[in-house]
Amino acid sequence: MKRFLPVFLFLYFTQAFAEPYIANQLPSLRIIEDFSDSKLNRFPASFRTYPFQRGKAERVYVVKSENGNNYLQAKDNEDISVQIFKRFHWELKKWPYFSWRWRAQELPKGAAEDNSLTNDSACGIYVIFGGYTGKVLKYVWSSTLPIGKVIEKEPGDFYMIVLESKSSGQWKTNNVNVWEDYRRVFKSDPEKNPSGFGLLTDGNATHSPSSCDYDDYKISEKPFY
Repeated sequence: MKRFLPVFLFLYFTQAFAEPYIANQLPSLRIIEDFSDSKLNRFPASFRTYPFQRGKAERVYVVKSENGNNYLQAKDNEDISVQIFKRFHWELKKWPYFSWRWRAQELPKGAAEDNSLTNDSACGIYVIFGGYTGKVLKYVWSSTLPIGKVIEKEPGDFYMIVLESKSSGQWKTNNVNVWEDYRRVFKSDPEKNPSGFGLLTDGNATHSPSSCDYDDYKISEKPFY
């Protein structure tokens, strides 16, 4: 598992592809990505990756359909470990709640995010605050660690929170308050808005297959289920 490094380089190259402001679907809700407009069996057009890593990303992240619903399938069985990123305008104080569905399909064996030698996650979602020197929150579906565990990856800069653990094969919905999570782990209010969110499914540390499905990213003023 990698952090978004270097953050400034990644965001510099994605700046030109910034997503326009998305109109509210409801007064207190914005749908950020549900893959409904994405082409099947293709890399999602609204996402970006590191410079010169698009070919690798296309081998991991592919839009699929199930019962008429599009979703993003991520499979890494080649130790690729490449992140993808969706940039959008996110005024966090107004839209503090972040929701999505995910489904761990194959957990990397023996992975534990609190050990650099086994630092893999079937499902991982990054929230990056600001650009050049941004702080990072990462929400993970862990193979072994308990739900609720907070991992300090880089003191003062990068924290991970375990939202799901161990079981796989079923869709789960998570609804987090990003503003409050930031305050809880960084001990201060966010100084910058998020630049968007990123995804990483990887098994390169444990050299084992890793797979996750992702869908229905939303932000809201109030919690919803």
